[in-house]
Amino acid sequence: MENQEYQEVTQENEQKAAETLEIKFSRKLARPFTTKGGKDMVSISIPNQDPNDKTPWEEFVLPVQMVHSDHYGSKTLWAKIPADGVTTLTRSIKSEETGNWEKKERVVGNKILKSMVEAYKLKPKTQGAR
Repeated sequence: MENQEYQEVTQENEQKAAETLEIKFSRKLARPFTTKGGKDMVSISIPNQDPNDKTPWEEFVLPVQMVHSDHYGSKTLWAKIPADGVTTLTRSIKSEETGNWEKKERVVGNKILKSMVEAYKLKPKTQGAR
């Protein structure tokens, strides 16, 4: 009986671990800031997938406690986010009528967010590039 309870608890822990996504991104894309309320946050920019797209990049915000540095000296940061959650992306766009900057927001699922942030992995690697 105890063994069955242990298996159930172990399965629940495995499900909780499987419900998170790990996203990796360059340190250059992260910008730390403090909110008006005094909370430390990190704004993470998402580069446009099309190199010819010159619109400003989209970005999302995570608390500083969720963003971790890679311990092996690389220039990579990582964060774990819930797999079934959603994230709000913002993009600053200049209005043609008024000339003022406005924020355009959209909500995406975290699985889509992961594919957007890690799109750099799909690009072919060039030889001799520094």
